[in-house]
Amino acid sequence: MWKAFDNLLPLQNDYESGAIYRSCAMSFYFKRKESVGKAVRRLCGERLDGALELIENAARFDAIHNVRREIKKLRAVLRLIRADIGNEIYYERTNALREAAQRLTALRDAQVKLSAFSGLAKHLNGRPAPSLPKIKAALRENCRAEEKRVFKGGSVTSIKEILCHEKQQFENLKLRSNGWKAIEPGLKKIYRQGREAFEAAEREPSPENFHEWRKRIKDLAHQLRLLSRARPRKLHARTGDLDKLGDLLGGDHDLLLLKEFVSDKFGHAPDVKPLEKLISSRQEKLRSAALKLGARFYPGKPKRFCRKIGGYWKSWKHQD
Repeated sequence: MWKAFDNLLPLQNDYESGAIYRSCAMSFYFKRKESVGKAVRRLCGERLDGALELIENAARFDAIHNVRREIKKLRAVLRLIRADIGNEIYYERTNALREAAQRLTALRDAQVKLSAFSGLAKHLNGRPAPSLPKIKAALRENCRAEEKRVFKGGSVTSIKEILCHEKQQFENLKLRSNGWKAIEPGLKKIYRQGREAFEAAEREPSPENFHEWRKRIKDLAHQLRLLSRARPRKLHARTGDLDKLGDLLGGDHDLLLLKEFVSDKFGHAPDVKPLEKLISSRQEKLRSAALKLGARFYPGKPKRFCRKIGGYWKSWKHQD
């Protein structure tokens, strides 16, 4: 199903590789004989421990991407149980985690802009483009400036403090319900939001709509990964579909950031136009591929989707 679109996927950066991402070895799934409340506390504690270890010990480029990834997983868990813990606790925890992640956003964006440029520049070989070395130099300088801001400006210390505080809060997190009742409303909501975001991007293919769709795809992928033990073959296939969609839309977003950077810094240079044209062409292909795959992923309504996943869950939990 996916082979026709594989050549559209962005190349993995070194800091995204599984070899570097040590904390991915930690289990991110519910266990059959574990209550949902206990599982949530375990999963969140592991994510926080992993994020703290990464930002303390990992190389700089590794840490930024992967700390943000751990935080996104945490926020996906919170969205899954939001109806059960209530909005007050949900917003307290998710706002703190958002603050930690935002302190790393500018550096992450600087990194992916440089990576996206490097991937595109080879396609401009042989064309007169004296501004290209200047663009690359500006992107590198932007990375260095953001790296200095994060690692020498106190951001790392602030992030550690937030994550340590959240670790204490999650250790005491209580759920009102248990089992499927605790997670069904959150799963249904995220699927519905993703379907609506897909339809919005289909109607109006704006950067904002594609970015919103991408966020909901990431949430659902994390949540299905949590549930994957209930029906491994089926749910691994669905998370694989979502990962492909996330990669396509992530590549589009990275190119958008690059386009905006180039426009701000070099907007009036005539030899920049071939690069901008190439970016737009690449974005069009990525978006088109994502919309085709999205149409295949969202055939059913949220209620039907959750009923099927709920059936997997209940059958799994009642195994002898």
